Amino acid sequence: MNTKKNQTLFALFLTLLLDMIGIGMIIPIIPIIFTDPSSPNFLLTGYSQAEQYIVSGAITAIFGIMQFIGAPILGELSDVYGRKRLLIIGVGGLAFSQMLFGFGIETASLSLIFASRFLAGLSGANFSIVQAAIVDISEPHERVKNFGLIGAAFGIGFIFGPTLGGWIARAAQNPAAPFWFAGLIGIANLMLITYFLKETHHDRTTEHHFHILKGIRNIRTAFRDADARPLYLSSFLYSSGFTFFTSFIGIFLVNRFSFDEASIGTFFGIIGAWSIFTQIFILRVLSKKYSERAILRWSFLSVALAIALYPFIPEASLLFAVMPFFSVPQGLSMANLGSLISKGVSKKRQGAALGINGSLMALSQGIIPLLAGFGSGFFGLRIPFLIGSLFVLAAWINLFVLNKKKTV
Repeated sequence: MNTKKNQTLFALFLTLLLDMIGIGMIIPIIPIIFTDPSSPNFLLTGYSQAEQYIVSGAITAIFGIMQFIGAPILGELSDVYGRKRLLIIGVGGLAFSQMLFGFGIETASLSLIFASRFLAGLSGANFSIVQAAIVDISEPHERVKNFGLIGAAFGIGFIFGPTLGGWIARAAQNPAAPFWFAGLIGIANLMLITYFLKETHHDRTTEHHFHILKGIRNIRTAFRDADARPLYLSSFLYSSGFTFFTSFIGIFLVNRFSFDEASIGTFFGIIGAWSIFTQIFILRVLSKKYSERAILRWSFLSVALAIALYPFIPEASLLFAVMPFFSVPQGLSMANLGSLISKGVSKKRQGAALGINGSLMALSQGIIPLLAGFGSGFFGLRIPFLIGSLFVLAAWINLFVLNKKKTV
């Protein structure tokens, strides 16, 4: 790979990394301010426990719902107007939304907090755009390896984001403090894209027709494509199962083991460390020896089992023993699913295809936290994990039992 490609890949990696650090800072804060009445920063005084879980799920869900609406439109806009321009819009909106969230905490305003998540989701198509930009500059045989950089950015982001968010909140004795810091990171990211990222998409001859309900049309398109349908469906099921886990693991840690912001942040930081190790070392070794489907065949099953185990862990130390059996296969699954989907479409349609997959992921991130909130509120905190495990298992069954024939 030449020097110019390496420089572009590094800029894209750094862009996504800074995004993930900022986004990750919210993870240890939501469980404390919405579900821990013993905290002096608790915002839902007078709400029942079930209502607290539902509000927490709704706060998480609004981000996914707005991504479902905005991400596919911005993804296709990047096919027409370029990746760089759309990244600037997304990163700028995300930075402002972080500051708005901090102000919402300071003023104890649920309305502002919901508005901030609304804006963050609407402008948060950065993942799909970065993914499309990587495809722009990657040969087919390089895609799995280069998609690993996305996973590494997520991993590092989930080390420093939640860890910084938790420890800054504890040090400042103020859960709004991480969001001021995240806003500054967003501004730095905006400057990075503006001055250092080179445009990767130069063939903009394809005509596009944009619609506010593009996300819904993407879902219809995904399931009309007979060849790619098994992958799209498995991607949706897998993302749903993973979202059941991520949306309520922080609340579980508070409820079961009395974790504070810093402890939750550290927990996610260690998950991130395992993810980095996976993307940088394990993925590169396995991708040389095995196909994407061969890796997914066992990585899905391992994730499903690990998610099912978590709500039955009796003591905090065992949380970390199970962690590699969750984090390593999760990193492998993410990279290999993205690679398979990208191979199924022409180069000119990469942004659209990844936008379709982004719509499926955003749909799961929009509806699953709501389901998890209601489910845990009425049936207990184990429910999101058990259902999440079943969703991941369903993704495996769809891809390897119902669709044995190699696809895409």
